[in-house]
Amino acid sequence: MVFKNGIKAIGFDVGHTLIKYNNPLNWQGLYRPGLERAAAAANITLSEDMILAATDVLLKYNTRVNNREWETTSDHIFHEILEKWGLQTDLYTIKSGFYSFFRADAEPYPETIGTMEKLKRQGIKIGILTDVAYGMDNVFSLEDISTLSDLIDIAITSVDVGYRKPNSAGYLKLLDALEVSPNEMIFIGDEEKDIIGAKKLGIASALINRSNEIKDFGQDYTLESLSDLFSMLDL
Repeated sequence: MVFKNGIKAIGFDVGHTLIKYNNPLNWQGLYRPGLERAAAAANITLSEDMILAATDVLLKYNTRVNNREWETTSDHIFHEILEKWGLQTDLYTIKSGFYSFFRADAEPYPETIGTMEKLKRQGIKIGILTDVAYGMDNVFSLEDISTLSDLIDIAITSVDVGYRKPNSAGYLKLLDALEVSPNEMIFIGDEEKDIIGAKKLGIASALINRSNEIKDFGQDYTLESLSDLFSMLDL
């Protein structure tokens, strides 16, 4: 089925678009409790020097501080932290402890599931393209959208692609997976990079802005709620 302007598919960002997180976008201020959770999971006793050493590593890979389009992996980051600590331990355990702290209380926005269900009933394909924090493995990052998995045709993370938005690689992979051309998809996200990446390829862009702040990143549409999508598509 084809809708307004020939749209056959919708691409979504995840964080603060489909899923609500109570933590800030920049995790820097929460490194200490996150590292404490990770250390506890691995039965490691942290010293102040160990926290400072790990903080230096995390800051290096903090894209809110040091912007980059290439993606790293969690194994690389936590190997580097463990080297600083002079320790060896199970990587999955320490990563699980760290990421679980930041993913606590993650939940879909009230209108997310209803919006996606209606899109699916109308025959519109749904794809996910999301940047993950600190190379977070899919086993952790995609758990946040597990309640939506039956409604999603494809979910792609920056770890899958090797690049972060606004690099074109992820958008191209999403288009290919959904089997649509750029003029047949709308991409919806909450940040400037979501809009820039879509526009570079001629994909229609929509900014979800749930605040009172005026945000103009050159988006084609601005939504206050995901449910606004239906009037945008003339559904």
